[in-house]
Amino acid sequence: MIRTATPEDIPSLVDIWLRASRRAHDFIPAEFREAQAAAMAEQHLPRAEVQVLEVEGRLIGFAALEGDHLEALFIDPEVQSYGHGSQLMAHAMSRRERLTLCVYSRNVRAVSFYHRLGFQAVEERPEPRTGETETLMAWAR
Repeated sequence: MIRTATPEDIPSLVDIWLRASRRAHDFIPAEFREAQAAAMAEQHLPRAEVQVLEVEGRLIGFAALEGDHLEALFIDPEVQSYGHGSQLMAHAMSRRERLTLCVYSRNVRAVSFYHRLGFQAVEERPEPRTGETETLMAWAR
């Protein structure tokens, strides 16, 4: 079931974000991610429109939107590659005429995932906090 996140969900969402980030972004220092956890819990998630995917009472992933920009899509690493990310993206895409997102260019798996969903690369640029190259991608209905 996809539903709107509640404040009580935030600790679980931050946990999913941390564990999935470790797996997908192994090129980012762990200290950086750990330092971002509080900001994720206190700033980023509360200001976003967050949809969670819940299966049998367990949160397994989320999509966070700010307007027409996908700020985050993360699936619990224990249940990745079962279509849960596609399910959350289909839900988000059904609610918007267009979407943009930024993804680390070195995260080839994610770049490929978004291409399969119809997103096109718009530009590559340095992500200011990490210095890593990110790809801005866009999709329109």
